[in-house]
Amino acid sequence: MAQKVNSLGKSRFTLAVLGGFLIGIFFADKIPLGFSWAIGIIIGLVISIIILWKDRLIFNLSLFSVLAFILGLTYYHYWDYRESIKILQYNQQVNIESQIISKPEITNTQKFVIKHQNTKILIQTGKYPEYHYGDILKISGKLEKPYPENYYFKKGIRGQIRNPDKIEVVGNRGNIIVKGIYKVGDKFEESLNQILSEPYAALQAGIILGVKRNIPDSLMSDFNRTGTTHIIAVSGYNVTIIIMFLSYFLMRFSRKISFFGSILGIVIFVILTGAVASVLRAGILLTLVLFAKFIGRRPYYPILILLVATVMILFNPYALKNDISFQLSFLAFSGLIWLSPKIEQIRFIKSFPDLIKKAFSETMGAQIGVLPILLFNFGILSIVAPLANILILPTIPASMLLGFLGGLAGIVWIEIGKLIGIIAWIILKYIIVVVEVLSKIPAAAVTLKTSDWWWIPIYYLLVMILFRLQFSLLGQPSNNQKNREQEEI
Repeated sequence: MAQKVNSLGKSRFTLAVLGGFLIGIFFADKIPLGFSWAIGIIIGLVISIIILWKDRLIFNLSLFSVLAFILGLTYYHYWDYRESIKILQYNQQVNIESQIISKPEITNTQKFVIKHQNTKILIQTGKYPEYHYGDILKISGKLEKPYPENYYFKKGIRGQIRNPDKIEVVGNRGNIIVKGIYKVGDKFEESLNQILSEPYAALQAGIILGVKRNIPDSLMSDFNRTGTTHIIAVSGYNVTIIIMFLSYFLMRFSRKISFFGSILGIVIFVILTGAVASVLRAGILLTLVLFAKFIGRRPYYPILILLVATVMILFNPYALKNDISFQLSFLAFSGLIWLSPKIEQIRFIKSFPDLIKKAFSETMGAQIGVLPILLFNFGILSIVAPLANILILPTIPASMLLGFLGGLAGIVWIEIGKLIGIIAWIILKYIIVVVEVLSKIPAAAVTLKTSDWWWIPIYYLLVMILFRLQFSLLGQPSNNQKNREQEEI
């Protein structure tokens, strides 16, 4: 018993520190560092000592969370100052020789980032000729502020050259590992284009790799209206599906083979997707979960989520408040972990077939988690999203598996890839029909755009209260669930 209490105390301490640090980062742009704030914090600490001194646990938690909050504030302002001194001379003709440091984004144009004198500059040019990661370019053009300015500044991009007068490739010296990762991903996508026709190849690439550039605008609109864009946004969901398949296949082998096989699967998937940030986050999180289970510990998800978030934020503090993908990844995963099991216990949902029950509960858990962020940023609420996801999500694992196998087979022997592609096409056709039919329903989606943010924390507070209440619709949490909440990795 004492061990459990001690474990619970350590869990709370870790949560207080990580949470305090992230809250400090989040509010740092509203709290300038200065003498008045320092005095206010000192007064607050003195009052806290007087009030909380007798309860040492609460006092220690409060003290360290406040110190972590101050550390978060300080770290953000240090990072912000370091970025702000990177001043460029705008609206001037420049001649730059620099290297492409990211994979070019190709749609009707090309966008890529170069690094010049330790400063990132966005280049936008025509679709052809194609440029590649690691290319060393001589560029002549007009240097401007990036647009939208705040969006790109928070990504560390301080300048932009649109349609340069001249671009000359003079070499290539990119990291060989990164080049290999991008090359494998491109080869896999090329294989999908050979074994499937459009728009099915584009949809399959979206489901597996999160690539949307070839998906028709009309089809993208249908996905938006039906609340199903998450299936073509490479994320933790995609990684989780891959690991579920691997775990099911490897469970007949030893625990060691199952663990390392799953880790290998994560690595391969991260490589195929070009190691994009959302997959990298999910990969790190799932690796920690698998490691915890491998050493015989139940993963304590609140700490895992905050730990991974903190590590990622150290590399870019702006992401917490300005990177929507970052926010959606963690909120969706949190919804899956905390809300989905409770939704499964709702009485009328218990009677659903297992596959539908799981798809519905996981969809609703993730949707509840991300709803405020989606409304705040995009202002579209899909009324048909629950139905669309119930109809589509059960097919996604099979679609991913067939697309994955077909793409790999197509690289080795195109005819085998095409045979697998025929089966994959059936599922892809079904998905397209579902979103097209449901998107045509009147009022399938409504616009609720708002610029006020105050309701977002109130929303999450109400969700927490609602799912804490023991009312008739919800099942009682089991002892295992209660014990799980008291354990940490």
